[in-house]
Amino acid sequence: MAEYVIIQGKQISFERANIPVSKCELDPRNPRIQYLVGQRAGQFTETELEDFLWQKDAVKALSLAIKQNGGVYDSVIVQRIGDKFRVREGNSRTVACRKLLAQFPNDIRFSTMPAMIFDVDLTEEDLAVLLADMHVAGKIRWDAYEQAKHVSDLVNIYGKTYDWLSDHLRLSKSKIVELLSAYQATTEYLKIEPSPDNVRKYSFFQELMRKKELRDQFKEDPNFRQKFYTWLTTGKITDSRQLRYLPLILLNADAAKALDTTGIIEANLILQRNDPALESDLFAAIKNATDLLKIAPASDIQDLRSGHPQKTIMLRNLSRAIEDLATLAQVKL
Repeated sequence: MAEYVIIQGKQISFERANIPVSKCELDPRNPRIQYLVGQRAGQFTETELEDFLWQKDAVKALSLAIKQNGGVYDSVIVQRIGDKFRVREGNSRTVACRKLLAQFPNDIRFSTMPAMIFDVDLTEEDLAVLLADMHVAGKIRWDAYEQAKHVSDLVNIYGKTYDWLSDHLRLSKSKIVELLSAYQATTEYLKIEPSPDNVRKYSFFQELMRKKELRDQFKEDPNFRQKFYTWLTTGKITDSRQLRYLPLILLNADAAKALDTTGIIEANLILQRNDPALESDLFAAIKNATDLLKIAPASDIQDLRSGHPQKTIMLRNLSRAIEDLATLAQVKL
């Protein structure tokens, strides 16, 4: 019995059935293997696509889950092409089942998959919107780089506006700008350092684009952009979270030099020696309290002058706590 799905206001029919894994073809346009396709400029085989997906730890874990569950439960999305089925969503499940069939050739649990079967009236744009619903806005999300690429395709290939993306994917416009900027920067980096492993460095560019001053500097200053590439390539930065203090590092000559020569860990240590508040919650609180005390509102000062009991107690407790800490540390104030 035919069913229908509404995509971009259109009612598109499909049917549900169990389909043979042996008749499934991987989709070279799938976002999870688009990077390989781009690097090989179309010179790829079905076996190479399968091997590329199987390299992902997530696909190996999926294979174990399918084995434990006794087969695939969630429907893949396919398009009928002659007597074959092009897997438009569910390539990882397809590869996982192929590997299980190679291990257990007589186990019928892995020989078929439940599927939503579409015919040719499902366009590339329809599919892109459907996949965005499932893997960008939905609960089963792709990796960050894959999401970013898909959103970029929606803008640059299918002409979707920021308003459409914001409404349809439930993303703020600032988040869309950040995501697209990070994807573009990662793509440019991959042209220089084309190893597929470098796709994982998307998180570094995503963190960079979250800070406006760094985003603007990256876009406008070729020297800074080249430096950032070098830090990534040479392992001077190894975790995207290390970029939290990059603006402060760049303002400190010693820390900036350490980043270039040794790495961001040493650069952060230099910052922390100069400002203990960066590494210590206690000294961060002391710094914040000191700044606030310097600009105490006249109303609070007047309350203390008038003998406000609770505010006086709090100020006295703060003074005693500081004295006690100094005594324990044998520091003379």
